[in-house]
Amino acid sequence: MAKGTVTLADVAARATHINIACSRCERRGRYRLSRLIASYGEHFPMTDLGSEIADCPQRYAAVTQRCDVFYPGLRKIMSDDDQEAAKPGASHASDDDDDL
Repeated sequence: MAKGTVTLADVAARATHINIACSRCERRGRYRLSRLIASYGEHFPMTDLGSEIADCPQRYAAVTQRCDVFYPGLRKIMSDDDQEAAKPGASHASDDDDDL
């Protein structure tokens, strides 16, 4: 992890999937990190990921109406104390990704 930047590789080292949500609407999704890395590269910053995959109709709206993507559970995934708890077992993994 570069200073202050969390990348897809950093998250993938601790989990297999990431949940993504919008605070302004009901859109939600769960993505497999290996697929995201295949599409965007392992050094892709998490701060840029939401705008890339959200395909929100409000993407370029006024700031107060713009899509506001966040990652529920990312803090827990990246916490050293919860590293093992955040990595789901095979029974929790899904081959299907839900679009946001």
